[in-house]
Amino acid sequence: MFFFILIALVNVLWAKYAPYTEEQFKQWLDDWDQLTYQEMHLVTKLFWSDEIASDDEIDVLESQFASKFYDNYSAQSELIVQKLISSKWNLYTNLTQFNKKSYEKSVMLSANFSREKISELKKFDWRSFQDENLKRAFLRAVIVIGDSGIPEGSKVLRWKQLKADMNTMYTTSKITLKNKNMSLEPNITAIFQSSRNYSYLSTIWKLWREHTGKKISQLFPEYIELSNYAVRDYDFKDYGEYSRSSFERDDLPDQLDSIYSKIKPLYKLLHGYVRHKLREVYKLSPSEGVLPAHVLGDLWAQQWHNIFEDIKPYRNKALLDVTPKMKEKNLTAKDLFLIAEEFYTSLGLDPLPQTFWNNSLFVKPNDGREVNCHASAWDFYDGKDFRIKMCTKVSMNDMFTIHHEMGHIQYYMSYKDQPFHFKEGANPGFHEALGDLMTLSVMTPRHLHKIGLIDQLVEDKEQDINFLLFSALRNIAFAPFSLAVEKWRWGVFAGNTTPEKYNLDWWKLRCNYQGIVPPVDRNEDDFDPGSKYHIAAGVPYDRYFVSLILTFQFHDALCKASNHKGPLHKCDIYQSKEAGARLRKMMEKGSSESWEKVLFEFTGGQTDKMDPTAMLEYFKPLHEWLLEQNLPEQEWNCDKYLDHETNQVKGYMINTAFRTGSWSLMRKLIFLICWILMGLPSDTTFFL
Repeated sequence: MFFFILIALVNVLWAKYAPYTEEQFKQWLDDWDQLTYQEMHLVTKLFWSDEIASDDEIDVLESQFASKFYDNYSAQSELIVQKLISSKWNLYTNLTQFNKKSYEKSVMLSANFSREKISELKKFDWRSFQDENLKRAFLRAVIVIGDSGIPEGSKVLRWKQLKADMNTMYTTSKITLKNKNMSLEPNITAIFQSSRNYSYLSTIWKLWREHTGKKISQLFPEYIELSNYAVRDYDFKDYGEYSRSSFERDDLPDQLDSIYSKIKPLYKLLHGYVRHKLREVYKLSPSEGVLPAHVLGDLWAQQWHNIFEDIKPYRNKALLDVTPKMKEKNLTAKDLFLIAEEFYTSLGLDPLPQTFWNNSLFVKPNDGREVNCHASAWDFYDGKDFRIKMCTKVSMNDMFTIHHEMGHIQYYMSYKDQPFHFKEGANPGFHEALGDLMTLSVMTPRHLHKIGLIDQLVEDKEQDINFLLFSALRNIAFAPFSLAVEKWRWGVFAGNTTPEKYNLDWWKLRCNYQGIVPPVDRNEDDFDPGSKYHIAAGVPYDRYFVSLILTFQFHDALCKASNHKGPLHKCDIYQSKEAGARLRKMMEKGSSESWEKVLFEFTGGQTDKMDPTAMLEYFKPLHEWLLEQNLPEQEWNCDKYLDHETNQVKGYMINTAFRTGSWSLMRKLIFLICWILMGLPSDTTFFL
């Protein structure tokens, strides 16, 4: 039949004979479903070339062709990804050269498939499809393929090589201090967690940036140029706009700024309290409103909970830790997974399939294998194989991590029947938010008491403040950092931040959003953004800010569904079938609907926008307590540190801040020298 249709159409197009009758056209449509998608495409193109069919009829033909193409492409994609995930699992659970090469072959196969399919996808004017579901399927397909589908060429090959080189530079970086080599993990991370030596931390802070950012800076401008080139065929202005497309909102930057403006008052109170307490630890300048970036317990000053013990409000109140109780009960790693599964089934969600228990890795193997121990959840895209990889230790923190990872598994299981490109969170922040929100319930004393890990439940307001401050140092402190990082990336991709201003604009954002400055002077030859993995590896950071906001928004919605009464930070949704039903309905959709529509339904019709109100409500007792401290407000005065003419950034009050203990030691040394040289001074008050 196709042969006769083709001959007839060719005759019309070339000989311009009389138009075909309506009966003939209907006959073609009757046989349409029997054609392959290549044949459909050819026939459709021929229809476009002459006035044989109306615009509406052509839309029908194009839609049918696109639908058949997508179904075929989706099925092939699942097979490709299944092979890719399997080879990746084999590598991460057994780090051998053989498995590495096998994984690399799978990556190459996937990339070749993506390049082939993206060229076919681009033949469709999918943005003008009348069928909204089909339009969304094509949109998600383009996003999922991402930059792996960019056609090969000398520029693209160079771009991929740059990405690989920067990643390698970062991951293999080490610093040397006093003839000792130190890597990021575990050495440098541990030092920032535990050391309170101002000068020592400053030295390591600077060395890390010299061995990462400065090296990467030689490649970064070319990487930016080629990144923008790589997505030009997608009709995006630049790579930043392309990376934001997953959120399907043109005004995402403005929306995120609006959200942060509501969080900022609490952040500034937290910042002021931390600054006040750190003056007891270091000789920080009392006139400075900003903080030096290296004294906050983290190499990038992104989360501050490692300094909690230095600034704890109620020093006689320890943070809750049920690890000793777990060991008293002789709990095993698998017991912790069973506890987490019971949490989800108590909500009415499905138990884990037997394949999960058979195939997951719960503890580090003792058979000599090297494994990647970073906790992660895995979807093998066959609707039945879901796994967690984790080198579990019996501890409270690992129990929280298991609940988080199992949240991902529940999400995978819920949307397993969706088409391939809808098997993901509604936006890039949904998955992480879902995992994190579960820990908000599990970490409450009420929940730990229910599952037998606390013998007696005692209400303690001072303990609550300690807990909320610790949580704020992780969450509230992280909000402006995550936003500043992504705002910098967007500015660079858009061309608003040029190479000579890379470092200046980085610190401008860090100071304006976070109120922090570098510990030492910086100039345009430095490239401090490159000291952060996500910059070196080209990983978008907006998803982390979004997931932070959604975590508390989801928690609030489920607490209301479970009819919780009382402060939000004490809510535990455990055993609430109502909360579970709402959660299941949201998870089942995957990304098949816009995230705003999914959020609107999930919040019971309250809002279709990301909103920090729930986060602020969660931390309300801490907010009120911080106000009661009546600490003086100090402006950050960022312009004092930024020289826009020379592109230099001044360091924080260099050589005036010392660890209090170090200053005390220095005084004792002076006293000893004076004793030896001239005997004991008449006034020894200074030295005591």
